[in-house]
Amino acid sequence: MKRVLTGLLLAIGIGALVFLTPGWTFILVVAAISALALHEFFRIAAKGGIQPFVLAGHAAALLWILLPNLDRGYFATLFAVVLCGAAVFAPVPFASLLPAVGVTVTGLLYVAGPMLWGILLHDLSPLWLFFVLLVVAVGDISALAVGRKFGSRKLAPRTSPRKTWEGSIASVVVGTTVGSLYAGAFLGSQIGLVEAAILSLVVNVFGQVGDLFESALKRAAGVKDSGTLLPGHGGVLDRIDAALFGIPVVYGYVHLFV
Repeated sequence: MKRVLTGLLLAIGIGALVFLTPGWTFILVVAAISALALHEFFRIAAKGGIQPFVLAGHAAALLWILLPNLDRGYFATLFAVVLCGAAVFAPVPFASLLPAVGVTVTGLLYVAGPMLWGILLHDLSPLWLFFVLLVVAVGDISALAVGRKFGSRKLAPRTSPRKTWEGSIASVVVGTTVGSLYAGAFLGSQIGLVEAAILSLVVNVFGQVGDLFESALKRAAGVKDSGTLLPGHGGVLDRIDAALFGIPVVYGYVHLFV
């Protein structure tokens, strides 16, 4: 019951965020979500034995998201170079420098990067951002429901023993169907039905891979959830892991083809 209630509140909150939150308020909320998710990512890394440069990572993520005219490619390169130079003077063992720098930069790209593309996608149209969130959400629900009832063949037993091929296939079918219907109803002037089905399929697959990636991180660190902020759902990163992989796909499609 706790999981269902939290899920319902999350769905309402996400809908309000995407469609009712204006301008800089939307950006600040996304920045706050990014900060929470990045905090959880750094916590997982620390539990796994790699201590990131937390303050530098959070500062870079906020600049990455909040500065509208920033050249992100240049900034990421500059951040990595400056962090490598500064790390030499940090009071940590030299053997820890490269892992610490690597996980800090990875946090910026893995969490803040897709959240930025989500903001830019929202600027193009809230309908496109909701498309991504809808496809990964219904896919996740379908995988959970079908996997629990009919699942028997493990999808990735080393990474996430509870995920099954039956659940994964259900996720693809339902995610692709719902995404296609949504696109036909709300985005029909920008994308054809066949293209919508293909895009929904790709987003769903990327979302499932994103879910497995975060599961691999948690398993390597020996933690069950990324956090405890959301009762019955774990942490913020647990809820957005699939979207982090799906958002860049749709932003790229819209940017290149629409």
